[in-house]
Amino acid sequence: MIELSVSNLKRIAKNSTTIRILLIVCLFIALFTLFVLNVTPQKYRLKVGDISDEDIYAPSDFVDKSATEQIRKQAEDSVQPIYNLDLTVQIDIEKKIDSFFLLIESVKNSEGLDKKQKLAAIAQDSDISLGNSLYNTLLDANESDLATLKDDIKYINNQMLSGRITEKQLNEKRSDIREFFMNLPKKNKLNEIGADIAVMILRPNMYYDEQTTLMIKQQEREKIEDVVIRKGTVIVNRGREVTFQQIQLLDAYGLLYENDSRFDIKLYTGYGIIISVCLFITGLYFRGLDKKLWDSNSTIFLISLITITTLAITVVLKNVSDYLIIMPAGAMLISLLVSPKIAIMANIVMSILAGFLGGYDLSIITIMLLTGILGAGMVSKTHHRSTFILAGLAVSLVSLLIIFSVGILGREDIYKMLNNGMFGAIGGILSAVFTIGTLPIFETVFDIITPVKLLELSNPNQPVLRRLLIEAPGTYYHSILVGNLAEAAAEDIGANPLLCRVGAYYHDIGKLKRPYFFKENQITKDNPHDKITPNLSALVITSHVRDGVEIARKNKLPSTVIRIIEEHHGNTLIAYFYHKALNAEGAEAIEEGKFRYPFRRPQTGEAAIVMLADSVEAYIRSLSEPTQEQVEQGVRKIIKEKLNDGQLDGSDLTLRDLEIIGQAFVKVLGGIFHERIEYPESVKDIQ
Repeated sequence: MIELSVSNLKRIAKNSTTIRILLIVCLFIALFTLFVLNVTPQKYRLKVGDISDEDIYAPSDFVDKSATEQIRKQAEDSVQPIYNLDLTVQIDIEKKIDSFFLLIESVKNSEGLDKKQKLAAIAQDSDISLGNSLYNTLLDANESDLATLKDDIKYINNQMLSGRITEKQLNEKRSDIREFFMNLPKKNKLNEIGADIAVMILRPNMYYDEQTTLMIKQQEREKIEDVVIRKGTVIVNRGREVTFQQIQLLDAYGLLYENDSRFDIKLYTGYGIIISVCLFITGLYFRGLDKKLWDSNSTIFLISLITITTLAITVVLKNVSDYLIIMPAGAMLISLLVSPKIAIMANIVMSILAGFLGGYDLSIITIMLLTGILGAGMVSKTHHRSTFILAGLAVSLVSLLIIFSVGILGREDIYKMLNNGMFGAIGGILSAVFTIGTLPIFETVFDIITPVKLLELSNPNQPVLRRLLIEAPGTYYHSILVGNLAEAAAEDIGANPLLCRVGAYYHDIGKLKRPYFFKENQITKDNPHDKITPNLSALVITSHVRDGVEIARKNKLPSTVIRIIEEHHGNTLIAYFYHKALNAEGAEAIEEGKFRYPFRRPQTGEAAIVMLADSVEAYIRSLSEPTQEQVEQGVRKIIKEKLNDGQLDGSDLTLRDLEIIGQAFVKVLGGIFHERIEYPESVKDIQ
């Protein structure tokens, strides 16, 4: 009852939605903490006039709005007002002169008016206000003098207006007009009147274009780029007095304490949103890609642990060089332990988070993305640890290529490119070393079996296999042949051939406890089963499965292999001893259930393939001279019996898969027994 409770607890912990939510929350907290510890800048207690004890660097790129606005204001003020030429001014002035002198002439020739009335008429109709005394002088002047005066006024105004006159230049031009009349050869009162009239009617021919001026000012403002203080720039120098501008800059960065502490809500909110979005999108991707993976809390925890570890190491190594990157190690580990598709998505998320964590530029994030994808792809199906070294070298090469290409485009110094390239190459090698070093730890802790681990387990020098060869050689060679059969069948249906081979190698290790109770290990004709009852023989035979599980756990074999050991007979009937008991005691005294293996039926395609391969090999071994035709018939018979007995119900094999498996078995066996032509019909079912 206790074991059942513990089992239920393990199952709940593995698949519970509540546990999964807690894992994601813990991952968020871990990532958020990593951001806060690494990115939150140190704060200072400084004021204007203090002497700084250290150099203070800009923690990130920052737009200095005050400096930017000052430069933009200078650019705006440098724009001169825009004036446009008004060609109608000269025409209007000439018309005004003509009208005035025409009025003077008309009034002068009016015989019915006395002098007073004439002066009143001029004052009333004239646009040029001179006063009665000057009007009177004009009335007394002869026509020749008036004509000359008129011409002089027109001449000087045309001279003035032939250039460009603004409002500011008006007084200067008026002075020039007076000087002109003063310098005329003929000195008289009319010259003074002419100067007054010309000055009075002169006006600017350039008008201020406010709209165009404002538009150009705005254009000049927009030409000025933001003044950016780059990350790492010294904003306060050690040993120097802190200025007001520096205090403003420190405050803008949030580097000053206010009331002894300050919670930068904007900074932390930004971190939280970035992390949340990344986790949400990743969760959707995982759930859509593989529902079983999403339901496995241990896998979620594994991916989370690798992500946090990789990011933490990346942050630490950044203190040495931005290009010392081991991000591909995380992608390679996830590719091996989970799947390449999951690894690629995880690598994208890790690269994005690392970019925010370390403030990396686009070229470094590109290196992280590409090398992570490359590493994940190269090791996804590897069977040799040497592949990790090749992957590390490939990662180094890609890093070098990107570093040098970006350096060439940015016209960087060759020594800087070589230095960055050196660290990039070291990062690739470190990624491979980290993967090789931590892979066994993750395999053991999370009970995950990888191709590399399977290859190690298939080594004949493994302690259990060495024992099997020495203590139960018949079982050893039987297992090797079962492995060949299972591997060939798995390859043909797309199952895991290496897992099938390793599972077959270990499926009968329980026979090490009583090797001579099994036919393949009996050298002499003496059979221990002849001296015991069929019930006891069945108990001995079935116990080899339980003994195998015990030996496997003692030798710390992966649970995947242990499940194959446990399921490779399912609850199959031990027909030989069952029929022997029937003949000895009668049907009424025999309970069939006692002659069945008391274990779970195969739950995976690999376990089912090993079961079929084991039964087929036992059948073929029972024949003295098998032929090709009878091998085919025997294979089909065994597969059909297992199918009808329900032994394959728990696996995911289809009828088409079973047909392909049978063909694979026949092909392998045909290569072994192709020269034999006779065999008996009897089947000895002692396994």
